[in-house]
Amino acid sequence: MRTARPTPSCSERFERCAERRVTVWAALAAGPLALFASCASARVPARTPPHAVTAAAAPAPAQDPSGFAQLFVSLWLRTDGSANDAHLAALRALAPNVDLRTAQSAPSNSVSVAQCAAVDSTQISTGYWSVVVGCETDTSNQASMRYYAVPVQMDQNGVGVGSLAVIAQPAAVAAPTPAGVPPTLYPDSAAAGTPLASAVSAFATAYLTGQGDVGALLSPGARIPAPASALYGQVQVGQVSVGQPGMDGQVPADGTSCEIWVQATATDQTGSAWPLGYALRMRARAGRWEVAALESGPALSTQPAPTTTATPSVAAAATAP
Repeated sequence: MRTARPTPSCSERFERCAERRVTVWAALAAGPLALFASCASARVPARTPPHAVTAAAAPAPAQDPSGFAQLFVSLWLRTDGSANDAHLAALRALAPNVDLRTAQSAPSNSVSVAQCAAVDSTQISTGYWSVVVGCETDTSNQASMRYYAVPVQMDQNGVGVGSLAVIAQPAAVAAPTPAGVPPTLYPDSAAAGTPLASAVSAFATAYLTGQGDVGALLSPGARIPAPASALYGQVQVGQVSVGQPGMDGQVPADGTSCEIWVQATATDQTGSAWPLGYALRMRARAGRWEVAALESGPALSTQPAPTTTATPSVAAAATAP
């Protein structure tokens, strides 16, 4: 038998309704607040202590004034300090305070400069260089090589020729010591008449004389443009040095390659004979040798090269003013 529940009074019913309203409003308010809190936390990243990152600026490469010194020496050798001409004006723009030679009146004493080239440069301090320039000259119908050390001041903040100046007259110096020449890395050789030597001879003739199709002698995919015109009338292949052993016999299996150094003599249309050298990579295909690549130069040994010294005659000629 159920017990009858007591009927709540009006005041109790009012209190319960108020509690329910508060609960509903709290639930409704919690939703947007929670959403706002989550969005705010997503938008504001967690603070981390900043790392001091200092990117070291790459030092600007030092500009070498070799070309400027080369131009100066060419003008300096040809300029007479007593002649008010275009050479003097051009030289003063490069070196305002440099002393100049005083030439004799005889035309035979004039200096003819065939060519000048910078052969060495040393940075003494910031913006201050010493450049050694070699010149091929002809004075009184006597050809010689001369070398001059030129002191050049360079303003790193300046632009153009105005940022460079020769600060004093050059010094006549000795010729640079020749570098030792290391041996090449071709221990074997291919005799004349062998498949390898014959393929090389055919390529050299077609390449230098224009007699024959160079493309037919190349490996598939190789591109070796021949000179624009036939430079020589005849080519004689001499020594064919091979980098790998066993390549001077029968043609090996397809895909076998070898490095060779070819020394040839090419005769031009005037009859002058010119010694030439070519580094080639050869590849075997279908029972014959084909040229796969024309290399930039012969392969050299990694052993230290023997040192050489300049002969007294060369040094003496170089120091002549």
